[in-house]
Amino acid sequence: MRKKYLVAGMTAVILLLSACSTSNDNVSARSVVKIDYNEYRQEIDGFGGSNAWTRLPGNEKLASDLVKLLYCKNEGIGLTILRNRIPFRERLPGDDNAGLNDGFIMRNSDHSYAYTEDSDGVKTFGLNWNSWDIASTRNLIRQIQNLGSSGPEKLVIMSSPWTTPNNRVTRWKEDVRGVSSRLDYAIDWSKPDIWGRLKRQHYNDYADLLADYVKNFESQMGAPLDILSVQNEPNWKVEYESAYWSGLDLRDFIKTISERFPKKGLTPGENGIGIMMPEFENFDINFNDMIKPSLDDPASQRAITHIALHQYNAGFDMSTRAGAKEFPGIIESGKRFWQTEIGTSGPHAPTGSGINNALYFARMIHWDLTLVQMNAFLFWWLWFNTEDDSFGGSLVTCSDREIKPALRLYAMGQYSRFIRPGWHRIECDASPLWGVFSSAYRNPKTNEIAIVIINERHTESSISIDLNGAEFERLDTFRTSENERLKSIGRQRTSRNTANVTLPPMSITTYYGRVK
Repeated sequence: MRKKYLVAGMTAVILLLSACSTSNDNVSARSVVKIDYNEYRQEIDGFGGSNAWTRLPGNEKLASDLVKLLYCKNEGIGLTILRNRIPFRERLPGDDNAGLNDGFIMRNSDHSYAYTEDSDGVKTFGLNWNSWDIASTRNLIRQIQNLGSSGPEKLVIMSSPWTTPNNRVTRWKEDVRGVSSRLDYAIDWSKPDIWGRLKRQHYNDYADLLADYVKNFESQMGAPLDILSVQNEPNWKVEYESAYWSGLDLRDFIKTISERFPKKGLTPGENGIGIMMPEFENFDINFNDMIKPSLDDPASQRAITHIALHQYNAGFDMSTRAGAKEFPGIIESGKRFWQTEIGTSGPHAPTGSGINNALYFARMIHWDLTLVQMNAFLFWWLWFNTEDDSFGGSLVTCSDREIKPALRLYAMGQYSRFIRPGWHRIECDASPLWGVFSSAYRNPKTNEIAIVIINERHTESSISIDLNGAEFERLDTFRTSENERLKSIGRQRTSRNTANVTLPPMSITTYYGRVK
């Protein structure tokens, strides 16, 4: 169970929002937002994204500038989490598109896996840490570390597999049968990475292999692995690398991890390597089928530290909440709750990379942190190696010639630069009036505060806000709008414990400062 934290001596802050109604606004002339510094909610773990299948630009300065834009907390948006891909894709000579071979698992000449086995039956697999996607991740980690004190307080790294190991010789997978007409699938052995179900006879083998990955990650990559995800989108059948897991499969495999990892000196759970599941493709998950079995079993429950969902149903939920909804069973479990992937335009968000798209993702973050009570929010791709943003699945598009940030990058930065790991959300009216969304956060070890307010209203006049009830040491303003990108607007004047600020239409504004 998550706890509410009370901090004595802090006074509630009342934000009075005054707005002139227009013919397009069906709202009252005055509305009230209440922020209570005494009422702590969930802890924030951070913000981040994935580098799967991408490379930093070959131009060293451009690569450095890109990493600074993403992970620098002074000049960039201050991300602190990296989600990387475990490259288990295996195509052999003669397979369809045999070039799609990561070569991460070392193989014998007959393409069987190379391993040694001890007297207890524990296998140790050979891994190629120079596999291209692994090498790209190592380069990125190094570049983030080069930021020094302006980078993350601690870079949190999580790894996700898109498929379990499988080729037409090893055949660790089997056909998916008896699930549903959409999910049932007979494996095409010229494309062995696509779909299929890990055979239970290989649960021990796969757990041993993942233990080798976790155990050697820090020495090979230059930073420790914090979280191992069991599977990316375990029941989303697609034409790229993927694998099927039911809720019972996940439970039983996590139990296997809890048994096998200690044999290699690893502790899965709160006191060791974090274990994440299920990274389902959207919030329309059946909690009882996919998550509850693992929480009801003592062995798997102890190993699990993080529950994660993706948010690709957002475009089909036409409410202002962008697909977000409450999961009381997850909150009651006490596990960290992360949203680990969202991207793309089209049906999922307003097209393009301008302010309408940026406001959409800002609102998504808002509801994930307030309604859903997420601990972390991750975008899909940090960057995509193209100059074309029509796909909309990345925060930045880049080539070896230029970097092109989408405005949604800065919308996310209105949260990620200021709300640092270890901060807590504090009680705040989430949606005080039509088109305005507000949330507030505090560092429990200092008097730092951050208030983020989204104004989606299209009215020409700004909204005037009075912040009353606390004595501010300082209150600085940063804004993203059509023509502003995390722009410093300046320090607000305060008088008699009051600060009056304005919200331009179609903007995201963060008020960052301290209270006495």
